[in-house]
Amino acid sequence: MKRISALEFEHKKNKYYLCLIEARFLTNMSYVARRGVDKEEGSVQRILNRRRISSIKDFLLNDGFFPNNIILNVIDEGKLTYSKTSKIISIEETPRIAQVIDGQHRVEGLKEAIKNDSEVGDMLIPTVLANNLKTERCAEIFVSINTEQKSVPKSLIYDLYGLMDVSAKDFSIERGTDIAKILNTEDTSPYQSYIKFPGSRKFKGGIQLSTFVNSLKPLVKSDGEFSKYSLTTLDYQASALKNYFNAIQSYYGEEWDKLTNPFLFASGYSAAIEVFINKVLPHCFANKKFTEVFFKEIIVIPSDKLIRQQEVKGLSGESARSAIRLRLQAQIRIVETSEADFEI
Repeated sequence: MKRISALEFEHKKNKYYLCLIEARFLTNMSYVARRGVDKEEGSVQRILNRRRISSIKDFLLNDGFFPNNIILNVIDEGKLTYSKTSKIISIEETPRIAQVIDGQHRVEGLKEAIKNDSEVGDMLIPTVLANNLKTERCAEIFVSINTEQKSVPKSLIYDLYGLMDVSAKDFSIERGTDIAKILNTEDTSPYQSYIKFPGSRKFKGGIQLSTFVNSLKPLVKSDGEFSKYSLTTLDYQASALKNYFNAIQSYYGEEWDKLTNPFLFASGYSAAIEVFINKVLPHCFANKKFTEVFFKEIIVIPSDKLIRQQEVKGLSGESARSAIRLRLQAQIRIVETSEADFEI
């Protein structure tokens, strides 16, 4: 019998055991029961993705580790016992006694990594052990982990690379897409429901996701303008852009949602981003202010100076963008403020 220190806890009348298990023992004791293939209780897993397994193997062989736990269901009574006094679980040292509820790709990646480097087998893996759960409960756990938990934006890693001694991958597309999602869904965004994601309803006007993201690349790439001006996190970047466009929207009022508004089209949006990069952003940084109030001080558009879509109708995309850019630039004024703390 294998003896391992563990903490016991209970949920929905089922007991679970939190412990650290050597990778070698973990991979030997566990197996995958796949839904639609295996008939036994607890069969909830999907077909394995070989590419993902290979990626995990490489991650482990390059000093990677798993801080999050794998969940196993030990099958059959008597193969796992627990002493409340010593806080020790005893598990039979036989192969295939525990189904993988969550972490099948990590387990398979561990197996492959151990084949290349036996020392990986000594790694301690955070593990939660259940004892003889039925299929229904295994399915509840699997669904909770894989659907109910909200994933973080993919480009969060873009922010974290600055804290690590590694070269940053280009996450500009992921970061641009995450900003697009925020501006397309938040109630306070002037572009709510106006960014056309794949599969969204068809309507006149609006900005294609590809156009939206491509225009942001000079801002969000690792050495881009946002980084240059100390706006390095997703929240700061999305807030600065939202505040900027809210300032422009404030001059249009109800007309913002009409097809006469050029900023609901690719040429107007792209022109506004160019003005933001070249004129507005440097001035905001100099004053340490990226608030909507400050954007309204910089951008002043009288009602008789509003730019309208019909003014660029018939022009090529480049010509329309240039015309709108020049008109918007003419409404930018320099505002000097006193020394202040960073505001967004």
